[in-house]
Amino acid sequence: MENIKQQSDYFGAEKISKILFKMAPPVMLAQLIQALYNIIDSFFVGKNSASGLTALSIVYPLQLLMIALAVGTGVGINTAMAAKLGIGQEKKANEYAGMGTPLAVVLWVVFSVVCYACMPLYAKLQSTSPEVIADVIVYGRIVCVFSFGLFFESVWTKVLQARGDMKTPMAAQIFGAITNIILDPILIFGMFGLPQMGIAGAAVATVAGQVVAALMVMLKGFYRSPEIKKYPHYVGKIFKLGVPNILMQSAYTLYIFGLNMILATFSDAAVTVLGLYYKWQTFFFIPVGAMQTCVVPVISFNYAAKKIDRCRKTLNTALLFGAGLMVLGTLCFELIPEPMLRLFSSDEQVIRDGIVAFRIIGISFIPLAISLTYPVLFQAVGKSLTSSALTVIRTVCLFVPLAYLFSRFGLSYFWLTYPVTDSIVSVIGFILAARFFNNPYPVHNKNSQIHEAVIKQSKPGVIITIAREHGSSGKEIGRLVAEKLEIPFYYKEVTAIAAEESGLDKEFISDINKNSPMLLRDLYLTKNAVGAAVIAQHKIIERIAENGSCVIVGRAADYVLKEHPDVVRIFIKAPLKWRIERIMSVYNDSREQAEISIRRSDTARAAYYKNISGQEWGDESMYDFVVDSSQGINESVDKVLDYLANFTMNK
Repeated sequence: MENIKQQSDYFGAEKISKILFKMAPPVMLAQLIQALYNIIDSFFVGKNSASGLTALSIVYPLQLLMIALAVGTGVGINTAMAAKLGIGQEKKANEYAGMGTPLAVVLWVVFSVVCYACMPLYAKLQSTSPEVIADVIVYGRIVCVFSFGLFFESVWTKVLQARGDMKTPMAAQIFGAITNIILDPILIFGMFGLPQMGIAGAAVATVAGQVVAALMVMLKGFYRSPEIKKYPHYVGKIFKLGVPNILMQSAYTLYIFGLNMILATFSDAAVTVLGLYYKWQTFFFIPVGAMQTCVVPVISFNYAAKKIDRCRKTLNTALLFGAGLMVLGTLCFELIPEPMLRLFSSDEQVIRDGIVAFRIIGISFIPLAISLTYPVLFQAVGKSLTSSALTVIRTVCLFVPLAYLFSRFGLSYFWLTYPVTDSIVSVIGFILAARFFNNPYPVHNKNSQIHEAVIKQSKPGVIITIAREHGSSGKEIGRLVAEKLEIPFYYKEVTAIAAEESGLDKEFISDINKNSPMLLRDLYLTKNAVGAAVIAQHKIIERIAENGSCVIVGRAADYVLKEHPDVVRIFIKAPLKWRIERIMSVYNDSREQAEISIRRSDTARAAYYKNISGQEWGDESMYDFVVDSSQGINESVDKVLDYLANFTMNK
């Protein structure tokens, strides 16, 4: 509990700007090296040939797609590992880690085969120049077919990050980028007696950097593969968690591919200009991207602690910081577009078209920083659908359709796509954020009983855990059993004590147990909050058991106390029809409401139990005693007491 409390004191009380400025520099350093690699790579290619520079722009969407597949799969592994490590399941976390290497191999083989075969067609879709097509085929085939380093590095990096090792992946990315930077001029121009390879040299330098990065994370990131028979379950879980990330990243691939297709109708120079813009954009957005990465855990934790004012302050700090930094980017794009372009190209058409493009796109920098920050807010509070919707609106619904519309008026109008799109998304994000802050939490039952947050000392004896189907009166049966035995009864008291000691909000912790499976998945992706809540509950349950005989209802207590020698695990069930009628009677619900309530609650309980234990909730073979409560509540209590008496006697 000490680490959770420290996290509460830091994220929940420390000055927001101090937290962000402490967390951001390491992230910025890694992104700076990556941005320099992108810029220097294009610099040397541009000095070698104009067609090579266009080829880089055309292959760029494929590289983004490759990264989306690799990183998205890594995110799935990372999230599954984090869930298991958070509850102490080291072995299962290691098995998920062991899936990284075989999945990387399969993804690499499939991606490289498809890209090798389709590269000529892909090149011809975006250019009619024989030189550009030839360069796309050469560069694209090398970076795709030999991309195994990227796939391995991505999944192994996420394995290390799940264990809290951020330094090794950062060092790997830095050394990989430096390797690429050093090899670029040597291989492109044929220095130190090596042959001049041109665009092929740039591709070889790229994959060499990826291999170096992979080797640096391999020693810590490689884990032995689990048994083959476990693959279907693990693969399903990994991609269930990782596919949303893959799809969101792929959206960028599709929209840049679409923009390239539209620009190709004007000239290869227009395609080159777009590629050069993204090189510079990466550089200028380093501090903004780092800030957005760092606000996620801060907002997530404070949202869980119900400190909504700190969430709002963190968002506003990120927005002001991002917009302020983008003033510098705007000034550069407005005042010195020609030197920025000539750094890479001497083609006069590229310079002419690029000056117009850069000055129009520069207007979009401030709204762009704002439009990219709002999805981060919704990601941090577990509203992944809203976060994803903003991304989809920007990349799919607006960018390509508006680009096509504006392109009908000429190339210069095409670039208006950027300021118009990001201004629209910023307004939508502002409206959604305002609605969220007006009602940030679900409405809870105002008449809910306030439970005393205290662990009571009890007499020695058995610890009775009760799991139950919704509507089976399991909570009432547990309470009556505790009264008869004159021992403490714990239900919502567990969340109250966990909230008091962790700094998280009581209703938030309670929601983890009763809300839909989506909440678990979404918030595990935001790291700290859910993990801290689950650990806090488990610690409290263990402490309760140390204080003597008691009854604990729900919270997967039977699993948490699986190693405890004096635990009796009881499951309360009842026929569906009886449970529906019971809920209608107790809560005054309609039959339809009762059916929905049962379905939602039982699904959420099963998901929570599966998530933390890997076992099936309600599997009667896992319990010591199963009671059908439809025989009557008092009768069920008597049966439980009889079983406990026999258990104690035979012990």
